[in-house]
Amino acid sequence: MRMIGPDNMDKLLPAEEATLATPIPTQIVSSDEYLPAPQSEQQREVAVRLGELGSELASKHGISRRRFFQTASGMAASYYVMNQVYGPLFAVSAAEAATPELADERAEGLKSQMIFDAHTHFLPDDPAPAVSDPARVGGLMWQRSQVTKLGWNKDLTGREPAVNDLKYDNFFKEIFLDSDT
Repeated sequence: MRMIGPDNMDKLLPAEEATLATPIPTQIVSSDEYLPAPQSEQQREVAVRLGELGSELASKHGISRRRFFQTASGMAASYYVMNQVYGPLFAVSAAEAATPELADERAEGLKSQMIFDAHTHFLPDDPAPAVSDPARVGGLMWQRSQVTKLGWNKDLTGREPAVNDLKYDNFFKEIFLDSDT
């Protein structure tokens, strides 16, 4: 369901055209549900540093920057630069970014990890203005009931999902306080 109108869509670029082609986005992009926030100073700094580091390392390995960013070392370089700008968030070293063999070895060692990428939603306190289609609220309630049936959230076992389960306060609690994210 598209939430952004045609007049705003004309002002947006596809992510592939709006930013440097890197393993990670260097600014928020839109799924066409909302207008993205402008690129922050820190995001801009990540883009600049990553472009410079990518060019330098790609040259040392005799490949294009684009090809470098498609490697495990390119991904490591992205994490390394984000650590420089945002602080130590990722377990990565400069050597991993500069040495393809080290990056490949680490990627091989981590490849069997399960990654669960979920697209999440919450309802505003008064969902009527934002969600005028009752089927959409019903669809979110159905998804919530499936989480219960599959046993993904043991706290829901034995009770019926309620609309309040889908509102911001509960969303915040589940995502930021109760989960391992």
